[in-house]
Amino acid sequence: MGNNKKGAKTVRSIERAISVLECFDQLTPLVSVTELQKRTGLSRPTLYRILETLESRDVIRSLGEPQRFELGHAASRLAANWIGQDDFLRSANPVLKRLWHETNETVALYVENSTGQKVCIQEFQSRKALTFTRGIGFTEELAIGASGKVMLAYKQGAAKNPELDNVRRWGVSVSEGEILEGAVAIAAPVFDRARNVKGSVCIFGPQARLDEERREYCIERVRAASADISATLGCLVATAAE
Repeated sequence: MGNNKKGAKTVRSIERAISVLECFDQLTPLVSVTELQKRTGLSRPTLYRILETLESRDVIRSLGEPQRFELGHAASRLAANWIGQDDFLRSANPVLKRLWHETNETVALYVENSTGQKVCIQEFQSRKALTFTRGIGFTEELAIGASGKVMLAYKQGAAKNPELDNVRRWGVSVSEGEILEGAVAIAAPVFDRARNVKGSVCIFGPQARLDEERREYCIERVRAASADISATLGCLVATAAE
């Protein structure tokens, strides 16, 4: 065991596991073993033991060839619990998984945090070769991207402007290349029992794949998912302005 900065004894294996988890951030949600080794300074055998342990507990998950790692569902549950959204995540997960299978695009769930920003508390990455991901824990201003704007449009005292008016009219927000070049995002709001906006459900995909016909299909699936998640929370209202 080693000593931390405050002089307390620490468990070396836990310190190493935390150093691995700290390698995942907004800029690098997907990390290779080579990059993890470079960042942590751990030997490959030690690193693989840690990765296997974390993956067995669903804290991280591996994908692709060459193999890369990202935060897993257990990490999303911890994040959701930290900001008081654990029940919301449990209610939404079955619908998010259905949407993921229906669209085969990256699916994400966002909420507003205490500082007025959007934060991703769940993400299922597309299985397609060309895909986009921001990662669990990704945080950004509400006014940027479809997932934030759709929450902003339905907040109490929301601004009146053409863009947000259109979101309220259609119950969905679509953005192109606003956060990631070449990406399309489609988002719809989720409401709680009191008809307050609770968060947003969103899909991400490349413009090349989301042509007009497929985009319309995805919009309808996202709308349906937002309505179903809202229903699990006790809200049965439509998302479009009444």
